[in-house]
Amino acid sequence: MLERYIFRLGGLFRAYSACCPFGLWDAGLVVTGEMRSLTELYLPMAEIARALTRLLSLSLRYRSETGFILLATCASWLDFLRGVREASPVVNPSRFLELLAADEKYRTRFLFTLLLPRRHGESFHRYPAQIRFLDAWLDQRRDLPHRTIRCLDAACGTGETTYDLALLLRARCIPESRRILHGCSLEPLELLAAAHGFFPHDPVREKTFRMHRETLLVNGATGGIVFFQDDVCRPPRPGEQPYDIILCNGLLGGPFIHDERKIEAAFDSLTSRLRPGGILLAADRFHGGWKKAAPPEKLRESLRRRGFRLHPMEDGIAAERE
Repeated sequence: MLERYIFRLGGLFRAYSACCPFGLWDAGLVVTGEMRSLTELYLPMAEIARALTRLLSLSLRYRSETGFILLATCASWLDFLRGVREASPVVNPSRFLELLAADEKYRTRFLFTLLLPRRHGESFHRYPAQIRFLDAWLDQRRDLPHRTIRCLDAACGTGETTYDLALLLRARCIPESRRILHGCSLEPLELLAAAHGFFPHDPVREKTFRMHRETLLVNGATGGIVFFQDDVCRPPRPGEQPYDIILCNGLLGGPFIHDERKIEAAFDSLTSRLRPGGILLAADRFHGGWKKAAPPEKLRESLRRRGFRLHPMEDGIAAERE
């Protein structure tokens, strides 16, 4: 099946190369609307996405919802190349697929580049205003130091914000025995990276991540952290223990959860997992296009309907369940 995709894409690329007036893609190319339209005419991203989806299904032992969504929302082949430029030395999608199919090391690098894209966040301290708010909120909750505090990073990605939260709890002298910190994601490769600092596509990031995590480990900040696969939109489970703090960054109102039905399902699920008096925090770095589809005020109104009290915060949403 993959061979048929390779053959068909080879023919499409030859036609594209013969008709393309602006030259082929290279790093640093500024993609215009005209380039995008012409590329889509001769080299439709939907055709390439089907081939890459097939490659994903052959390469992974699970169904990668992250990969399917990223491929489906990519505007053109030029935009795709810009997103995976570190893992794609060729412009021809047919040749690209041949290389991926033949070379395991090259394929691994591509899979991590695709499923752990830099735009999803690759740094610690990504949401400093959120951590400052939490620090002040914890200061007002006199009951928390005397019982176990349960925290959930509901869209943990590669875990940087989960570790930021762990550092905050450690700084507030909450002992390891009285803190539970869970990080969850739908994408198993993100969880692998979060738990083990494994970034085969980016050695510099891997080294920086592991050094930072080692510092936290030495200081006793990582105790109680568990990463696992979970769906933010799933219905509540009977007898599920509620959380005091839930973070849900870079997810609500973006490419993964933007239609009203999914947003409502996510809020229903998160509300059911948060104890009364608990806090839900959500921030993002989405561009204006996504914010038009799901304006922040619409998200806030959805939380108000569920009995949340909104707090002012510099970056994103802070909502306390009453």
